[in-house]
Amino acid sequence: MKNYFFGFALCCALILVGTPAISAEKLQAGAPSNPVDQFTGVLWQHSTETEKLAFLFGVESAIAVEHFVNAEITEEAVKEGKKPVYTLSPFEKGWMQAFKDVPREELARQVDAWYAAHPDQLQRPVMAVIWYEVIVHRLRVKK
Repeated sequence: MKNYFFGFALCCALILVGTPAISAEKLQAGAPSNPVDQFTGVLWQHSTETEKLAFLFGVESAIAVEHFVNAEITEEAVKEGKKPVYTLSPFEKGWMQAFKDVPREELARQVDAWYAAHPDQLQRPVMAVIWYEVIVHRLRVKK
């Protein structure tokens, strides 16, 4: 149990350290106040490879925590050999399916490539690009 909490604390620290800070000037200039919406292509492009990978690791870690925390399984089900039922959001399920065998570096390259191909959309949040342009696209291709 101690290792679980240490790992969770480490993930949180990596997210905070790995995500570029938003200056007060940008917030006052009309940037969204939601931290997820603040992390746009502009900041993504100015992030180091290590920061990008740390950000993606943080997202993966949060999904892993949700996966295990939301597992619905009873002692009776375990005795009967049943698998747990997971209640995950469409984003979490999509991430797990789309990136099952995809290294973080590849996902970072895909996000880089999308912003490079759409320089007029650098204000779009990174999470929106990951969901709508990468995950949804990968899931459609898999079908």
